[in-house]
Amino acid sequence: MKFSRENHLGNNEIATSDHRRDYFDQLPDPLLHLIFNKILDAKTLVRCLPVSKRFNSLISQTDAVFLPLPPQKNKPAKLVRSFFRFLHKIVSKKPRNAHRNVFYHSPCEVLKGFNELKSLHLELPRCKGEMGFAGKDSLLKWKAEFGSNLRNCVILGANSLKKEKIAKNDNLAKENDNQNALSDDELKLRIVWMISCLIAASARHYLLKRVVSDFPTLTNVVVSDGDRRGKVLIGGEELAELRSESVSGDSSDVALESSLERSLIPDLGMKMWYVPRMVLPTCGWVLEGATLVVIKPLDRGVIGKGSDGCDCDLLVGGGGLDGDEEEREILDEAVRQMVKMKKTYVMEMTSF
Repeated sequence: MKFSRENHLGNNEIATSDHRRDYFDQLPDPLLHLIFNKILDAKTLVRCLPVSKRFNSLISQTDAVFLPLPPQKNKPAKLVRSFFRFLHKIVSKKPRNAHRNVFYHSPCEVLKGFNELKSLHLELPRCKGEMGFAGKDSLLKWKAEFGSNLRNCVILGANSLKKEKIAKNDNLAKENDNQNALSDDELKLRIVWMISCLIAASARHYLLKRVVSDFPTLTNVVVSDGDRRGKVLIGGEELAELRSESVSGDSSDVALESSLERSLIPDLGMKMWYVPRMVLPTCGWVLEGATLVVIKPLDRGVIGKGSDGCDCDLLVGGGGLDGDEEEREILDEAVRQMVKMKKTYVMEMTSF
């Protein structure tokens, strides 16, 4: 917008309104740095890098970034083929769309402009027909913590999850040895769930090995997915352990992981709770075939022998499983109800 005015010499001059001023130049560096940290989205921040030398300098100091990763096409599905060759030995029928696999671009290229990253959240794209997912009404959530190897994994699954009107006299979960016994087919399905979640977690851990070495300032890393189905967590001490292992790791293990495109899973101990029908009165949902699993490497102690006697520290807040606010309420109530059940199944699985 322009307007004319007469100066003291009687001549007209053109004045420009204040909206053309660059108000960002008037902001102090600490405030701009705080704004950039609040943005989080890596792609948005990268687009801002060429705006000015000042933006470039401050954005490179951003310490928290969220980066959604696109799928990479036309990669051989070695992981899926090897998995299903193994899976064929324990189940006769393969899930629909099982041979579809998704590989991801390395995030290092996008993140190379960030020199002081402390917190990184990577989000993988949605994956239709993921292994072990039982159907559109089913539930399968998992969380895994890693260092150089798997530290623990929590899985919550159900054949179906439905909203229902809860009758006042509907018990939460009657504990009956006969009713709570798993059939062979149900047990096989849960083994599929466990292996599926562990393979997904180890593939994400393998991805992170390449990222962590390039960003020595990282103290916290999360890898989730667009469906909010599972996530991998690595904290400060665990990141240091992972960096050390990547330098001194066994060359034969490195070669095997490269061929599998995932990290190796050690010998495991598992503790499982199972309820055929579980009512969640607070949330108003019903789970059919509800299953909760806590997994730990055998070299980290006997499963169920935590300081509280049941490793319940891993299950606080619904086990830290991913989801929106409503989902987290459902997960939290389900986990709290299931750990009250006295009957559990304890299993072991060899390294793969």
